[in-house]
Amino acid sequence: MPAAPRNTTPRHAIVLGASIAGLLAARVLHEHFDSVVLMERDELPDGPLPRKGTPQAVHPHGLLARGREVMDELFPGFTESLIAQGASSGDLGERIEFMFEGQTFAKKPAGHLGVGASRLAIEAELRRRVLALPGVRVQTGVNVLEPLHKAGRITGVRWAPCGTSAAVMTPADLVVDCTGRGSRLPLWLERWGYRPAVEERVQIGLAYVTAYFERDPLIPAIPAAAICAATPANPRPGVLIAQEPDAQGRGRWVAGVGGYEGDHPACSRQGLLERARQVGNRDIIALAESGRMIDDVIRFTFPHSQRRRYEKLRHFPTGLLAMGDAITSFNPIYGQGMTVAACEALALRQALRLGKRDDQKLARNFFREAARVIDIPWQLAVGSDLALPCVRGERPLSVRIINAYIARLRRAAVHDAEVAVAFQKVVHLLERPPSLFAPGIVWRVIRHGGAVRHGGAARHTVASGSGSHLGDHAAPGQPV
Repeated sequence: MPAAPRNTTPRHAIVLGASIAGLLAARVLHEHFDSVVLMERDELPDGPLPRKGTPQAVHPHGLLARGREVMDELFPGFTESLIAQGASSGDLGERIEFMFEGQTFAKKPAGHLGVGASRLAIEAELRRRVLALPGVRVQTGVNVLEPLHKAGRITGVRWAPCGTSAAVMTPADLVVDCTGRGSRLPLWLERWGYRPAVEERVQIGLAYVTAYFERDPLIPAIPAAAICAATPANPRPGVLIAQEPDAQGRGRWVAGVGGYEGDHPACSRQGLLERARQVGNRDIIALAESGRMIDDVIRFTFPHSQRRRYEKLRHFPTGLLAMGDAITSFNPIYGQGMTVAACEALALRQALRLGKRDDQKLARNFFREAARVIDIPWQLAVGSDLALPCVRGERPLSVRIINAYIARLRRAAVHDAEVAVAFQKVVHLLERPPSLFAPGIVWRVIRHGGAVRHGGAARHTVASGSGSHLGDHAAPGQPV
């Protein structure tokens, strides 16, 4: 979409942080401001390479179907570019396996494309496109001290080059905090005399380990991804995703397995294998046992999910917003973060269009719209976490009833492809959760939602780096 006509008075925006949320914010701000500066502490790589400020980026990431659609809307041709780089793709109802209680969901076309690409590739593609926009630039090596606050309004940012103490003042009409879950916005608000936002937390004590394995890029990845849900009986999640080739041209599988509240896998190949056997996914077991591993096993910890309810504040500085993990940081197992950030970018676009030149209403409008974006994925993630006995937290009767229904629905999805597709569409934020309570779905859940019948486990086939096929291993949960 072309940039909006400019007012005669130049307007300038600053985005704090050049990660995915910051890049998406800059894309939308470009439509309304004459200049947009992304302030970032890290030096940014030219391509899909890791950097210090985003250690989670090298672990498995899922771009949900809704997030991919939004990124295509903001950056036409985005999906095609990822596929051209070697990202796996396919209908999410056919090429993505969802595993529950040792068996996989039934399959049928869902009519929505899924793409398997690394977080590094997604971020690099966004960065390339955003920095090509006129009036948008990135300033690296920046230590942000705090936004400049005067009489209830933000007038710019006070910062210093990394390694120095010489403060620099850069004026701005709008500042957007995209510094992630470690955002200092709560401290700034307190310093300026504002009431704190209510913060919701769910302690999960999650830790997972990740490893990359070679994959022959000439052999189709079937499945393109496998998702192993944590359940009350086995609260150990797992994921396997076919990703684009690395810089050496090696096709890759990325595998991750985890656990909650102290039940954590060891950060080693043996630890990966032992947890893979407990998770029960044959493909992860096969790779951990005999796949050609790329680099070392790595570990990531995530103590709690958190949500800051800025939309509930009656007073908030004019000319200041927050996006992405700076508002809400989700359990990464559910792969919601990038998609929520993309949908928040659309909320920012809507708020800017509604606000026009009325900056005083911008924060109220944006945080209200962002809260609507966040509500459903937050409820999905928190509800799924609270279904696990090891996760601490209150479980009202309504939560227990819904979780009991969803467990039965997932059992039905093993046998009924209509139920499986309905569930996948909600998970991918394409449909709202009430769609799972439609009469036709409820009838199917009642009909097929009994105990999962073990013994007819689906075959899995993974292409190894040498071109051979791994499959026909021990039944899920049994020793290899």
